[in-house]
Amino acid sequence: MKGKQSNITFFIFGILLFTSSVGFVGFGELLQAPVQKNNSFVIHKRLPIFFEHYGKIKKLQNSSVSETADIKGYFESQSSKLNPLPEYSRLVAPIFIWRLPKDLKGIAKVNHRKKIFISLLLPLLIRHNIAITQKRSSVKILIEKPISSLSIDEYNWLVKTALHYKIFDESISKPIITKEILKELLNRIDIIPVSLALAQSSLETGWGTSRFSIDGNALFGQWTWKTNKGIRPKQRALGTKHSVLRFSHLAESIEDYTHNLNSSSHYRSFRSKRSALRKADYPIDIWAQNLVKELKKYSSNSEHYILTIKSIIRENQLTDFDNYSLSP
Repeated sequence: MKGKQSNITFFIFGILLFTSSVGFVGFGELLQAPVQKNNSFVIHKRLPIFFEHYGKIKKLQNSSVSETADIKGYFESQSSKLNPLPEYSRLVAPIFIWRLPKDLKGIAKVNHRKKIFISLLLPLLIRHNIAITQKRSSVKILIEKPISSLSIDEYNWLVKTALHYKIFDESISKPIITKEILKELLNRIDIIPVSLALAQSSLETGWGTSRFSIDGNALFGQWTWKTNKGIRPKQRALGTKHSVLRFSHLAESIEDYTHNLNSSSHYRSFRSKRSALRKADYPIDIWAQNLVKELKKYSSNSEHYILTIKSIIRENQLTDFDNYSLSP
């Protein structure tokens, strides 16, 4: 997995050097990141949609005036190539878009827009859970070893990972790995049910129609108090100064969302509940309805938020997607 990521990173870096040197498109434009101008953010709306498919960076070829129709057509063309047998019906093509189509909010039929939104995010969410699972597997292997037998590289990787998941305070000069630390690390490195992520992103973005999701790739409504890192809401409560955190691409928003749930002290009960569900060997497709109860800190109106997320999962049958996989 790391090798593939390195190749992709190298390939992207090569594209950036080439395009910037010949004047085709700048770094911020290629990643669809907002560009600061006079303390406001301008989006390059005429730029094409970039996406990854089988490890290659591709550009959507616009064949009509509708970005949504174009990307939908590409997804459908690739899905039609998948094995049609029933046992392969829960496979999705490994297409990872970098941003949502600008005209998704123009889809009048809500159910049609929901279906497109789910199809665009599903591969990204599955891929991220795969990455988490692989990291979790690495920790499980190292847990089986006596700490004294860990190599320097293994020990340092565990320290770095524990710091990333906020188990250690960054002020500690020499963090020490113990069995308790490793146990907590395993508790934090775990997947977020796809159904839960889909429900939260649909609520936070209005099924991909909010300006935060279109202009800032913000899928989960994360806040920031750094003015150069976010998009200011048109209406804010009196005395508040937050903005909605923006991202260079959708995968970055998903990474930030999962890291928040897996590391913040606000979601300690969420992680404990998830660990209990895993230990009891409950199937993944019932995790979400149990875990959503532990998201009290995700919204100021927690009771309404939790009820709404539950309703979205149930009414849209989102738990069906918890057992989907990427096509090889």
